[in-house]
Amino acid sequence: MDFFEGSNFYFTFTYIVFKKQTIHPMKQILLLIFIVQTAFIFGQIQGDGGKSTDWSSLQSTLPVVQFLQPDIKALQAEDVKTDRLGEGPWRFGYNNETSLTLNNSGTWLSLPNGGKLWLLQLECVDATTVNLTLEKTQIPEGNALFVYNPNKSFILGKFTQKHIYNGQLGTELIPGSKVIVEYYVAPENNDNQGELTIATVTHGYRTAEEFLEKAFGQSGACHKNVNCPEGTPFANQKRSVVMLVSGSNGFCTGALVNNTAYDGKPYVLTANHCYSNPASWVFRFNWESPDCNNPGSSPSFTSMSGAVLRARRSTSDFCLVEITGGLESGTVPASYNAYFSGWDKTGENPTSTFGIHHPKGDIKKISFDDQQSVPAQTKVGSVVSDVNGTWRVQWDRNTTTEGGSSGSPLFNQHKRIIGQLWGGQASCSNTDGFDYYGRFSISWNPTGSDSSTQLKYWLDPSNTGALVVNGYQPGETIQFDGSLVNLKNVSGTVCDAVVEPKITLVNTGQTTLTSATITYGLDGVENQTYNWSGNLTMFQSQEITLPTITATAGGHSFSATITNVNGGSDEVADNNKMTSNLYVVTNPNTVTLDVTVDCYASETSWQITNATNDTLYKSPAYYNTDEGLHTYSLCLSEGCYSFKIFDSYSDGMSYCDSGMVVIKGPMNEILGQITKVEAATFGSSKIVNFCIGDNGISSIEADFGVFPNPTSNQINWMSNDVKFVKMLDVSGKIVLQKAIATEHAISVNQLVDGVYFVEFTLTSGTSVVKKIAVKK
Repeated sequence: MDFFEGSNFYFTFTYIVFKKQTIHPMKQILLLIFIVQTAFIFGQIQGDGGKSTDWSSLQSTLPVVQFLQPDIKALQAEDVKTDRLGEGPWRFGYNNETSLTLNNSGTWLSLPNGGKLWLLQLECVDATTVNLTLEKTQIPEGNALFVYNPNKSFILGKFTQKHIYNGQLGTELIPGSKVIVEYYVAPENNDNQGELTIATVTHGYRTAEEFLEKAFGQSGACHKNVNCPEGTPFANQKRSVVMLVSGSNGFCTGALVNNTAYDGKPYVLTANHCYSNPASWVFRFNWESPDCNNPGSSPSFTSMSGAVLRARRSTSDFCLVEITGGLESGTVPASYNAYFSGWDKTGENPTSTFGIHHPKGDIKKISFDDQQSVPAQTKVGSVVSDVNGTWRVQWDRNTTTEGGSSGSPLFNQHKRIIGQLWGGQASCSNTDGFDYYGRFSISWNPTGSDSSTQLKYWLDPSNTGALVVNGYQPGETIQFDGSLVNLKNVSGTVCDAVVEPKITLVNTGQTTLTSATITYGLDGVENQTYNWSGNLTMFQSQEITLPTITATAGGHSFSATITNVNGGSDEVADNNKMTSNLYVVTNPNTVTLDVTVDCYASETSWQITNATNDTLYKSPAYYNTDEGLHTYSLCLSEGCYSFKIFDSYSDGMSYCDSGMVVIKGPMNEILGQITKVEAATFGSSKIVNFCIGDNGISSIEADFGVFPNPTSNQINWMSNDVKFVKMLDVSGKIVLQKAIATEHAISVNQLVDGVYFVEFTLTSGTSVVKKIAVKK
């Protein structure tokens, strides 16, 4: 139907759009935000600002395109399944696909200045929010686009051609069920009005009650606002974190990331499973509480829209896009106060990590893992990661992530990005659950990759070979900065009292590095000094072998610190110190550990602790395809130890071909074992205690009360909790076994002289292994 400019008659047309209530498969995106504003009045949050046209005197009613409410129950049923599996988005809306243009919808008004105004009202019946995706859109210079709610308390715009990429634009969520689209044509453009197509109208269907439960201020009581005191040291990194709208009806988190050109190129790193055509993505900046408390209404924020895909890859779950809309001088406008976070591609295990994210639609939060993260292989949905393609993180300080945090950055102790959130089981109801982050180092330059499947091409455009890059604050430069990375030989269990630390020095400042002083030592005392000299230009690095340290047996911490560079102060202190924990074994014995895992190997983990409960060894993260035998050569001093095995599903190693464990000493004697039957039935955990050497025998006798040792005719014990005794010779052959009722002794008269291992199975299900000598 035609609308005539200058007409004295005003018409109101309502288009009822009937759509099949077919629930389409959801794109791989995770919801992060969902907002309902009832009392907060927003200013311009997306676009260049400015005032929309006051057309009330020209038109009292508007043509309306109405979209009926979708099948909410069907959508919610699908959401329950998707939310539980964590494989898709926590959707906030239903996409009504349409094609509303300047020619087939709305009304045109003539303005007193000779220009024109196109107006259209859209209504999604009973929607909580409405947002739009535009396609085939071109806005000639002088023209402008605004989108707002009827009372103009929430205004988006003004949008011009600089906000459009490939003809597309996505809008922020507008509270309520109605929006007005206003397109202004300047007088000089009456014959060049441009183009505009509304392709998607998204009906926000999560109810206000669900919003109050799951979104702003209610993501979970365990979450910390990013501006709590614990977040103070990370004030720069938080400014790089953004929320993004993907696919018109789902959300993820991402982070602005620096590159070796330090030019403010607006790259955003997020997760591959968040991917949809980024031309209509919306990026939300600075949505956070000003302090540690949740405010009574939503804090203000600013948004940008439009991006182009640069690279993505499924098996390390990364996606890199470049923002294209609304830029100033090729970067994010200065008014957004944006920061471009640094990164670390060394793959070195971080000693601690933190994450910044928007869980379940809430304002920006921060999470902490105060322990070392380890590489792991994982499977999310149908996608299996690269071998060791993820970081496995277990949060501390009662913090976590939740279903909406996907794509958010993981930072190491030097405040550099080392990965982005892929998935996991962590939540406020499962704070012990693991999260998995695609590793930055794996995504850097994978074998067989090209510019579309790697980070290196985009983040190191000059091929500098940088191992690490600091964050970038536009307008600031760092001249003198040395960084320490890749600490070697002084972490984990060390099988010699003499250790030779190795560390890599990187120049992360703009001035050539010619000298540096490094102090280092054990247990917080850096009593040794190494003076380095050389010539490192920006991003160049050199591995340094530090003079040896002699350590006593037992647990220690190691640290190394840059105290000055080029004879003066280092400008960035965050990256000057490296620390590690090590356990020194003197006079080591070689112990062989054979672990056979079942076809659900990902449920299995183990650790070995000593008498003071120090963890000396722990398992790698197994994936189900790791079924079968894994052999480890360990060094242990004389003494007694506990081997602890765990099954996260609480059914032991019982599937396919059951697993087993054998621990062998220096002479290939069996120190302890878990048989196939025991492995299939131990449930959630089992402990096998074992000893090495005579010192171990005497100490464990005092603890468990086994005597005499050596013995000539019988062994005795003090415990009342023994239910079964089994004796093995040094080859592992069972030579005697007996169920125990009330006895506290067993005869060994039938055994020949030699060394034996006695396994006592206790009523608790755990076992204790003793080494005894039979001598007649």
